[in-house]
Amino acid sequence: MPEQDIDEIWNDDLLGYRERGDAFTSLVTSIEDHRTISIEAGYGRGKTFFRERWAKQLKASGECVVEIDARLSDHSGGPVITFLGALLNHVPKNDAEKWRSAVDVGKKIAVGGAKIISKAVLREGAEELFDQMSPADGDAGVFEEIAKAAGEDLSKAAGDAIARQLSAEKTRLELNEHLKVLHAQITAERDTDRIIVLIDELDRCHPDYAIALLEAMKLVFDQDGFVFMLMVNREYLENIAARRFGGAVEGEFYIEKFVDLRLKLEADAASMAAATHVLTLQLELEKPLSEHPAFGVEAAAKLAHELGPRSGLSMRQIKKTIERVDLCCRIYRSEYIDLPLLIWLAFTEGTEANDIQSKFGKSTFPRSEMTPENGHQVMERQNSNKTREGHGKYTAKIDHEINAKYPEFLTLERHQMHIPDDGKDYFPWYCIYYFLAPHYIPDHEAMLDAVHRLQVD
Repeated sequence: MPEQDIDEIWNDDLLGYRERGDAFTSLVTSIEDHRTISIEAGYGRGKTFFRERWAKQLKASGECVVEIDARLSDHSGGPVITFLGALLNHVPKNDAEKWRSAVDVGKKIAVGGAKIISKAVLREGAEELFDQMSPADGDAGVFEEIAKAAGEDLSKAAGDAIARQLSAEKTRLELNEHLKVLHAQITAERDTDRIIVLIDELDRCHPDYAIALLEAMKLVFDQDGFVFMLMVNREYLENIAARRFGGAVEGEFYIEKFVDLRLKLEADAASMAAATHVLTLQLELEKPLSEHPAFGVEAAAKLAHELGPRSGLSMRQIKKTIERVDLCCRIYRSEYIDLPLLIWLAFTEGTEANDIQSKFGKSTFPRSEMTPENGHQVMERQNSNKTREGHGKYTAKIDHEINAKYPEFLTLERHQMHIPDDGKDYFPWYCIYYFLAPHYIPDHEAMLDAVHRLQVD
C-alpha cells in the first residue's frame, strides 16, 4: 500500500495509533486459519477512532473487512442476524443467482445459529456430563451410554438437557458446511480467503445482547477463514459477566473464554501530551489578560501539554475539558482572560490542593497561588509590621517574590487589575495583592462554572 495513502488515512492521528495499525495489520494478515483477538482499552481511549482508521488501512491493503457496530445492531433481532446481515452485504451483488444462493444459505445459518445460541447456556446442572461428549456425538447410543454411566442419579431435567445438547451439536456440524459456502461466495472475487470482522461498541449495548453476541461469534462463526477483532473495554465486560454468571476464578477473565489473543490499545504519555497540546492550540482567545506571552494560547498549550498525561483523564475527557475552556473563550469574548489559568482550573477542578501538588507539582503553574486568601495574608503581614524598617524589608521581600514568580503580572494595566480610577499611584506589589488577587482566580472559576451549567454532563 503506498505510503502516501497510509499518511492520508492517519492524518488526524493525535495519539500515535498508526504504529499500532501497522503492527496489527502485519498480525492479522499472517493468520490463515481462524482467530479471535481482543483489542482492549478503557472508555474514551480512542477505540472507535482506531477501528475506523485501521479498517480503511486494511481495506486499502486488499483485505475483506466486515465492520459491526454492536450498539446499532442491538435491536436487529439477534446476534446471529447481526453477523449474517454484515456478511451478506459483502457478497458480490452483480451475480443475481449467486446473491440468491447466499441469501438461502444465510437463512439456514440463521435458523441453526439461533438454535445453537438458545442452548448455549444451560442451567440444569448437567455441564459435567456435556464435558464427556465430543462434537461428533449425536446419536441415541451415545446418550444411552452416558445415561447408564450416570446411573439412577440422572434426572429427567439433565437427560433433556443432554438431548438438546446433542441436537445442537448436530446442528453445529451442518452450520460448518453452510458457513464454508457463504465464506466462498464472499471471497470468490477477492485475492484473499480471509474475512476480518471488526466488532466495536460492545460496551455500549445491552449487557444481555453483548453476551449473546460473543456466544454467537464463538459457537457459530468461529470457523477457518474468519478473524474476529473485538474492540472492547475489558472491565465493563467482566462486570456484566460477573452479574450474569457470578465471579470468575481468581486470575481468570471471562473474556478469555472467547479470545485467543489479547492486545491493548494504549497511547503513551508523550502521545497524550502532544495530542493535548494540539487541541489547545486550536483555541481562539479574543482578549488575553495582557499581551505578555505568558497569558496567550501558546503558553496555555504548553501547560496543557504537561497536565494532559498527568491528569489520568482519557482522551475523550481531555477533549471535553478543553471544550469547556473553548466555550468560555467564545461566550466571554469581551472579558480579559488568562487562558493558561482557565486550562489549569479546568484540569484540576474537583482535585484537592494536596492532591494537585502530588499529581502536578507545586511549581507547575505558579500563578495558581494568586488566590484571594494568599492576597489577604500578604496584606495582613504587611500591616502587622509596625516600623518603617519592617515595612521596607517585607516590601522588598514581596517585590522579589513578584519578580521571581509572577513577572507577567507587572505588565497588567490598572483596569486589568480592577484598580479604581482614583488618580492615586500604588506600589506594584500592592496592586497585585490588594486589587488583583481577590478577583483573579474567582472570576475565571465563575466563567467555568457558568459554562458547566450549560453543558450536558
